[in-house]
Amino acid sequence: MILPLIRSMAVTAFLVTTLPVIAVAQEASAQAEASLSVQGRPTVYNHVVALRGKSFNDPRIIVIATVKPLTAKQIEQVVKANAEETQTLEGNASYIKASFKPDGTLRYLVGDGGGAVFSKKNEADQTILKGKATITGDRVQGEVILSEPGDYAKEAKLIFDLAFLTEAPEAQ
Repeated sequence: MILPLIRSMAVTAFLVTTLPVIAVAQEASAQAEASLSVQGRPTVYNHVVALRGKSFNDPRIIVIATVKPLTAKQIEQVVKANAEETQTLEGNASYIKASFKPDGTLRYLVGDGGGAVFSKKNEADQTILKGKATITGDRVQGEVILSEPGDYAKEAKLIFDLAFLTEAPEAQ
């Protein structure tokens, strides 16, 4: 009678110590960091997702960072909207969003946060916005850096290695 109890306790102890390690390993496979500083006031975006969308029927890869997790309705809004336009997310969510061509070429960085709404197109003759993505199967990794000097200076950084979101998260 004591032996089965000891085995049960040993198995429970093993699971309790092993499952968090498995969960951490799964989280480690998706890495991202995002921040925006407007006139020296920083905002950190803890939630970053990668989606597939379109812009005027051309496929786009969208990486969007928010302070709070996107709702299913907000994700639907991002996917349905022109992937490159500045938009206000339902619920007035602060965000930064990068739009890439399927070959990984950065097209736009748009955002709404820190008291600024901005839309920056990546053009060959500009030097304030740089970025590239690598798309491999169901993953995207890359980096976008915005460094805009001036009276309303903005600095944004988006670094990511993510699986594409294939379904909206459940309501929280």
